[in-house]
Amino acid sequence: MKKIDTKGLIEFKKDSKNSFLIFDSNEARLALFCSESGQGVSKCCSSSRVMMAVLEGTGMFLAEGEEIEAGPGSVIIWEPGEPHGYTAKTRLVFLATIAPKP
Repeated sequence: MKKIDTKGLIEFKKDSKNSFLIFDSNEARLALFCSESGQGVSKCCSSSRVMMAVLEGTGMFLAEGEEIEAGPGSVIIWEPGEPHGYTAKTRLVFLATIAPKP
């Protein structure tokens, strides 16, 4: 068993989103994203399933032709090959699980 204290890892950058791996295995990756309002990632694609669980703040989560606003307690899931991205509306913290590992 492994416990990761995400609260202690939260750190924001003024010029760009801050994202980094907090767990990596042969089966999946877990990354923490910390973004100031207006920061984010343009739509991109992955051969893996991407799941984002919002811990703090609010963001607009993007898919092809669709935007979904989500806040704490929300989980957004994109299937392999589905374009995905986000823009923070407020300070935003979420966990991204990528499986299988790309």
